Amino acid sequence: MSQKERNEIADSGWKLQKVTDNDILFTFDCGDQDLNEYFQKDALLHKEALITQTYYLKATEELDLPVALIDLCNDSIRLKKLSQIPDLPENKRYPFLPAVKITRLGVSLPFQSLGVGSHLINMVKRLFITRNRTGCRFLTVDAYNNDDQKAIKFYQKNGFQHFSDKDKNKKTRAMFFDLKRISKT
Repeated sequence: MSQKERNEIADSGWKLQKVTDNDILFTFDCGDQDLNEYFQKDALLHKEALITQTYYLKATEELDLPVALIDLCNDSIRLKKLSQIPDLPENKRYPFLPAVKITRLGVSLPFQSLGVGSHLINMVKRLFITRNRTGCRFLTVDAYNNDDQKAIKFYQKNGFQHFSDKDKNKKTRAMFFDLKRISKT
């Protein structure tokens, strides 16, 4: 498997791959000024600092414009926070378990409310259970907790759970998805 193949996944005419041409970030508009600015400025700085990696979802080989962007970074979960999860190794050996954090996710305006975000999340799940370079048991996210709870509902719809209710009144809520639920290994 080539390096490129390790950083991409295709499904039903969609392709998720690592951003290699930073110019495509400037064509992206999800309708959220803060998120657009993150992808057009901060994502590049985070990539250069080896903090995050940006992936984009595209519809066809011919059209190389991003339908959606997602930024990912390494994370870990303290085992004590996951007492409700079965099938975990003994806590004396692994006080933390490996995870990948979704730091930002945006869907281009013309593709919003069409299920593209959920498809993207499912492709990321598959990417980490099929081409996992090291151990990765969980996906995590700090979902915006605003009045409409749109982000929280989106992640819940995609199988994410809250760690606890301690952050229910905070600006963001920590959530996780256990990749073991869909893994065949």
